[in-house]
Amino acid sequence: MGYRVLGVQPNSPAASAGLVSFFDFVVAANNYPLKELDNKFVEMIKESEGKPLPLTIFNIKSETTRDVIITPKRNWGGQGMLGVTIRFDSYWRAEESLVRVLEVASDSPAQLAGLQPANDYLLGTAEKVFKDTDTLHDAVRAHIDSIVEFFVYNTTTDEVRVAVVMPTYQWNGDGCLGCSVGHGYLHRLPHKCKQSTGSSVEPSRPAAPNLVDATAVPPGAPVVGKEGSASEGAKEGDASAAAEAEAQDQPPTAPGTEPPVAEGNPPAPVTTNPVAPSPAASSS
Repeated sequence: MGYRVLGVQPNSPAASAGLVSFFDFVVAANNYPLKELDNKFVEMIKESEGKPLPLTIFNIKSETTRDVIITPKRNWGGQGMLGVTIRFDSYWRAEESLVRVLEVASDSPAQLAGLQPANDYLLGTAEKVFKDTDTLHDAVRAHIDSIVEFFVYNTTTDEVRVAVVMPTYQWNGDGCLGCSVGHGYLHRLPHKCKQSTGSSVEPSRPAAPNLVDATAVPPGAPVVGKEGSASEGAKEGDASAAAEAEAQDQPPTAPGTEPPVAEGNPPAPVTTNPVAPSPAASSS
């Protein structure tokens, strides 16, 4: 367990520390293990304002741990003291939690969003991780004719970027995305990609406008936060509204635990085609 990095603002303390969206987890601060969702990390950030704070980072892509130094501050020119959105999450079998883009139709919503076949992997949104194609389909269907931001990893550039996607059936093709995707053992990251931690290419604003910077986010909680907090993250859930611990001065609600995933043979590869002609189809 740890705090997953979901959005690093440009020129922020988090960017200076080299944090990578989606692949990095903050697992310890000043040698204190961050294994529980409580206010400890919030307090350490506040106490370290203007002073170096050692962080231990676990990168799920390279499966390596590194130590970085981050200096929380309020006057760096952006949101929050760290300039990062984080959530408490598990990195158990995280290498399976991605969906590969296989084909992209011409003039489709996927092509307009800049998705690249074969080399792009869809990681998730600020609210949820794409653990399988069903999770992707749910996110797509929830945003028909509206904008949603996907974190996307490209194997050629070795970068995580934010792609702005608008799923719609109003185009000259089938389905609402116009791309086919794959998930499973055959669609994991190539071994060569695991030789580095990767890097982030972030928009010039918080990647998650419905989350506040470094804020505790219990699943299903209403938004009660404001800009400028320096708090923690929350466990991944369908709703990711923010509760600002710094303003409320109270610990966040601990999330429910997920059932363990049974060990065994690697999952069978799944290839789906999100170009179904209607929302009722099995893929989006």
